[in-house]
Amino acid sequence: MANWYIYNKKENYINNLKNKDITKLEALILANRDIVDPFVVDMFINPSLDKLHDPFMLKDVDKAIDLIIETIQNNGEIRIFGDYDQDGIASVMTLLDGLLFYYDNISYDIPHRVEDGYGISNNMSEKAIADKVSLVITCDNGITGFDQVKKLKENNINVIVTDHHQIEKEDNDGWVNQILPDADCVINPHRLDSSYPFKDLCGAGVAFKLMQALYMKLEGDFEYLFSLLEYVAMGTVCDIVSLTDENRIFVIEGLKRLNATEKYAIKALLEEAGWRKEINEYTLGFILGPLMNATGRLSTAKLAIELLMEEDIDKIHEYANELVNLNNKRKSLTEEGINKCIKIAEDKSYDKDDVIVIYEPSIDESICGIVAGRIKEKYYRPTIILTNSSKEGVLKGSGRSIETYNMHDAIVPFDHKLESFGGHPMACGLSIKVDILDEFRIFLNKNSNLSKKDLEEVINIDTQIKLSNLSLEFAESLESLSPFGKDNPRPIFANKGVDIADIAMIGKDKKTMRMKLFQNGNYYNAIKFNALDDYEYLSLKFDGKIKGNKIDIVYYPDVNEFRGNRTLQIKLIDIR
Repeated sequence: MANWYIYNKKENYINNLKNKDITKLEALILANRDIVDPFVVDMFINPSLDKLHDPFMLKDVDKAIDLIIETIQNNGEIRIFGDYDQDGIASVMTLLDGLLFYYDNISYDIPHRVEDGYGISNNMSEKAIADKVSLVITCDNGITGFDQVKKLKENNINVIVTDHHQIEKEDNDGWVNQILPDADCVINPHRLDSSYPFKDLCGAGVAFKLMQALYMKLEGDFEYLFSLLEYVAMGTVCDIVSLTDENRIFVIEGLKRLNATEKYAIKALLEEAGWRKEINEYTLGFILGPLMNATGRLSTAKLAIELLMEEDIDKIHEYANELVNLNNKRKSLTEEGINKCIKIAEDKSYDKDDVIVIYEPSIDESICGIVAGRIKEKYYRPTIILTNSSKEGVLKGSGRSIETYNMHDAIVPFDHKLESFGGHPMACGLSIKVDILDEFRIFLNKNSNLSKKDLEEVINIDTQIKLSNLSLEFAESLESLSPFGKDNPRPIFANKGVDIADIAMIGKDKKTMRMKLFQNGNYYNAIKFNALDDYEYLSLKFDGKIKGNKIDIVYYPDVNEFRGNRTLQIKLIDIR
């Protein structure tokens, strides 16, 4: 059972109360998210395109713009190197669409997840050399592509690296040096010598800053430039970067444009997926994102690019249908993989380990990360899922972590024994010889330094609000704080001693709990998804007679829309 904590950031709150442009509740919610700087608060409450940072503050952007213009003037071919996930696809489209406004001698290449692996592959660099490309621009990768960049440069190809991943560093007698690829320009907000005020851009965000600089330099069509935010919003939400600062502006402005999009491919994809509602951050993260990601997992991410670039309406629907089918296949493989991993975890008691490491040969390597994420959620343990790679005796897989465990730092001391490894605090990818798998599992668990408290899920509550103080208008007003996601979670509240007037398990699989709650003479409709464990807990607690008893709840007020009617609905997060 999760531990409940009410935020106590009094100093932040007192600071925010000095701001006369925000309400007390906004002051509290922003305080809880450590948003207190008056400039950042204003950017959050009044997000607008004129508040975007100057792209020329990014190191090497000025040089990169000169190089792009020079390549265009010399009619050289520009090739974009992307990645196979949603952010990679969004990054390629941002550069491709942005540059096509000025120039059409442009091509792109994306690695194949299984055949090439992550990053710039040797195949990609060799093909660019064979095709006598003039300029390569990487996006969402390249920061660790040292050998490939070197080879491109040796063959007289100019290289601009745009990336947002962490930069390799070395410690030289207390001095930390950054290790950059030997490209003409390296644009990355994480550079140690960067003065850029916001570090947490996604790959598409960095690509957009390059295009913003180009359009500023060439006095381009800014409405066209801002239409690229349709892609950037997708990359930002799907790559789970901070939804604060200019990322918040990217997503808000991108969603505005997506809801009035002229891009037929996006309309067709949503139509084929059966999404007929407003496009919001949920649509990006759970509908469009997985559909595009499925191409890189089970086929090639080039399919998603072809769909977005296609102009023939019939072909667009063909591609869109193919993406939906691929995603349905991915969902099915994921469920199979999760069930197999749960069985292994419980049969071998790995679910009691601090760090869960599971090898299941039948899992497709492209879904190891999704399965790891779901196993992590079930047991609230850092989880690594491995399967067979194309190389005999070598396993390949992905990990997903919890807030209290830096997965990247925990694995680094074992890195010299791994075939490959990369990642960040919350996720990783790795390859390992099968004969040292047990040694790896023992090493991680022996050195986890995780306490019992670290392995207990925490729910952070913004404040206590009684149900009887809620209204539809209140629920609607909270939407102004969206989009919700990393660093800007949806505001959640708590209420003690609420009466249960009615309860039922509903839905096709009877996993959704519907309740009627009662307080101060009023009834409130409440719902909780995946609530079998909660229902069993209440049945046990109240000897099967749940109705008429009181519970404490953690919830958020939501707007339920049905046949044009909007009503207040309580979305339950946890109960006790």
